Amino acid sequence: MTADGAPKSLSDITRDMGLNMSDVAAFSGLDESTIFRLWDNVEWLDRVSGRSLQSLMSSVPGIAEYSMAHAIRKRRDELVDDLHDEGLTVDVHALENSAVAQQHLLNALEAALHIMRGQASQKTSSFIARFWGREQDRALESIYSTEPGRGLIEDPRKLFDASIELAPRLNRKTYSFHSILALNILTHQVSKVTGRLEAELGFEVPGRQSAFMMRGVVMGALIGSNDFDLAERYRRELDATPVYAALEEWAFPTYTRDGRISSDFTLPSSLSLRNTATEVLREIAVYNDAYLYYLVSTYIPLALKRDPAFGGKIAELIQALELRGADCRDSTTRQTCNTLVRRLRGIA
Repeated sequence: MTADGAPKSLSDITRDMGLNMSDVAAFSGLDESTIFRLWDNVEWLDRVSGRSLQSLMSSVPGIAEYSMAHAIRKRRDELVDDLHDEGLTVDVHALENSAVAQQHLLNALEAALHIMRGQASQKTSSFIARFWGREQDRALESIYSTEPGRGLIEDPRKLFDASIELAPRLNRKTYSFHSILALNILTHQVSKVTGRLEAELGFEVPGRQSAFMMRGVVMGALIGSNDFDLAERYRRELDATPVYAALEEWAFPTYTRDGRISSDFTLPSSLSLRNTATEVLREIAVYNDAYLYYLVSTYIPLALKRDPAFGGKIAELIQALELRGADCRDSTTRQTCNTLVRRLRGIA
């Protein structure tokens, strides 16, 4: 790419290295006639074969970097234009300076396009369902974020509204695993930003879908609102409803890829929660006190039944809970942390 982002020909890329057509052909092992057809064409990437491109990338400095940058820039520009047509303005500076991989962010922008177009199809459900995972979630979170410099959409209110409108229609025609995940992901993101249990998200849908969607809404609302009563209501709901407890136990290990995502929402009998433990330790440090109460009263005890060693991180968990518990203003949360620490010391 040039300074202004314009595409570059093969001759442009190699000029500063002093390489001519014959040099590039010799180094890459390609016929000089092949290089000739590509040499001065700024659209050469659309014309070169995959095998020829591999040969060029492996033999000429700058080709691999240009190829990736060009592909990302081209997809980005198309998504920015398409989203603008739907009434959303992308903050390109925030996009370029994000710590999240650009490919994940572009996937998130494409998800926003599906949502804004209101496409209540299996294709939409399937695409959004792919955001079940830590890095994918970070990317999707960025399109809903209202934080300047972090949010990729300058004013995401239209995206909130479109998400709330789309969610209950995703499962109208077909009941599928992807629609369950997609509903959870959408409702979680909206609730995380608004900090509320949106009335429009409280629609009735069958069994596990209703339970899983409720988890997404509750987790988002906890993160956004610091609502202790909600955390306690959720704990009691899990105690009373086995399907809620089963989905809660499934969610973390599949989100962190300790376990495979399964359409029957089951986990193997033997499972080390190594990645889950790392994520829980991160969340203990960064999320609010109500979410901490959810972790210590609900999820961590459930995780310890599945993996008493907690991915080999019991000592780190004890230290994290002691440090964070000491700073909690809520007495119930402090007491719950202390009780869990005493139990863990018995395990360790």
